[in-house]
Order: sequence, then structure tokens, then C-alpha cells
Amino acid sequence: MTIVKWKLIVLLEKHKKVTLAAKELGLKQPTVTFHMKKMEEEWETQLFHTKAGRILLTDAGRILYRFALQMLQLHEEARVEMKLRGAAIKRLRIKIDAPCREEATVLASVLLQPFGYALEFTDGSFKAVEAEHDEPDLIIREALAPSPSEKEHYWKAELKLAVSAALPPYSTASAQELIDIGAGWIAAQSGTLLRRQSLVWAASRETMLRESYSVADTGSARKMAAQGLGFTFVPEFDVMEGQHASAFSISLPGDRALRFLPLPASLAYGLRLTPGIRLRELDSALFERLFGDS
Repeated sequence: MTIVKWKLIVLLEKHKKVTLAAKELGLKQPTVTFHMKKMEEEWETQLFHTKAGRILLTDAGRILYRFALQMLQLHEEARVEMKLRGAAIKRLRIKIDAPCREEATVLASVLLQPFGYALEFTDGSFKAVEAEHDEPDLIIREALAPSPSEKEHYWKAELKLAVSAALPPYSTASAQELIDIGAGWIAAQSGTLLRRQSLVWAASRETMLRESYSVADTGSARKMAAQGLGFTFVPEFDVMEGQHASAFSISLPGDRALRFLPLPASLAYGLRLTPGIRLRELDSALFERLFGDS
């Protein structure tokens, strides 16, 4: 299976039309039809059938569709990783002291990639030493509110409740209903702001959270929630207006398996960027974009 075929099966499920799938792939319709035939020969089973002029996936096709989503996600991760690490000649060492590690990694990549840097993310146990070159160039930490410092950048997020989009009763219930029925809470680790704010939200609703699992990061929490093992609180980020970087919302691969329910009256969750002592020396333009004029 080539990457074109993986994309094709996803587009056929999306559009239900060969012409539309061909157009999005930039291929001619006979070429797409040829690929469909070759896929069925390769897997030795019928993957597509036609109904009322629409192309639908068979049961076997839907199984392959689920694998196609994973393959395309891995392909995109590999593309970004190779672009950042393989082509770049400059490197930034970044430390993330927050449970939303995957979200912070994507945010950092989006902001820093245009400058041609390869990014090296340290693990949570990293300890900066006195030697200048061993300190992280950028530190991303949890933050309750924007800092008055001009040399810090703040990302704000709306807290949402993430649950499986496929399994009842999670696929239809509201946030309050999920808690009322005693669904399990996939909790951030103790001592984190994300955990504390989750508890504050529940307390404001006079509701108790039943903790089923405690995980180190939101990436693990998202995967477990998608499997129907409970619900979890996750931050959905925007770059704060007024900063040098453009505002955008972050969307992680695989989120189609989750429902994201807004939490009325929840506290804002934030991340703060603090520059290391080497960052200005590495690239003054990057420093000014992230932290403003000094």
C-alpha cells in the first residue's frame, strides 16, 4: 500500500465519490479506479461497493479505513520530524514542565519551524546544570495567568472534557451527565495545575470526580479516553491575541475519535514560555517574535 492508496481510502469515505477523491488527490478518475481495483487485489477482498451512485466502504473497507487514518497520522509525524531534524542546521533544546506535553510540542513546532530550527525536547527529569550550553533554550511551564514580564509569552486554553466519540453513553451525554452517572476520570498527575483546575471546576458544580486512572500527560489521557476508559480534562489552545505570533487553534492527530465538550465557567489554563540565556544569541528575530522587543 502506497501513501496515495491510504489517502484514497480516506477520501472515498469522506466524499463517497470517485470524482471528488480524484480531484483532491490531483489524479484522473481512471487512475483512481485503477488504484481501487489494485487495493482489492492486494487485500484479496471487496473494499468498495456502489449504492445510488455513491462509493461506500464494505465492512473490510472500514477496517482498512481505520488503519489508513493511523498510517496517515504516522506519515505526517514522520514528515514533520524529518523536516525539523533532518533539514535544519540549527537546534533548540526545549524543556516542557507541563502535563499537556503533546499540545506544547505542537505549539512550539508551529512557532519555531519557520525559523529553520531542529527541536530537541528534554524529558521531565531534565536538570539544567551550570554549563551554559546544557541549559534549555526554552522552558514551557504551566501558568495560571499572563505574566507582566516582557520576556515571556503566554498561551491560553479553554478546558474541555474529552470522551470517546464511539462508545455509549459517552457518545451523546453532556459533561455534567457523564459525571452524574459516575463515569471514571482519567486524571492528570498530582501537583499539576491541570489536575487542580479539573477539581476546582467539579467543586464549583458541587460534583465529585471518581478517579479511575492517573496519567503523566494528556497524550496518554486522550488515548485512554478514546478507548472508552473514561473521560479526561484537556486544554484546547489559542495563541493569545496581541502577541507577535498569529492566533490559531491547535488540533491534534486522532482527535476524531474523541468528543470535546465545553465546560462552562471553567478557569483558563495556560502555558508560559521562558527563554533560556542562549536564545537571544541564537536568533534575535526569533526572540523578538516570541517575547517582543526588549
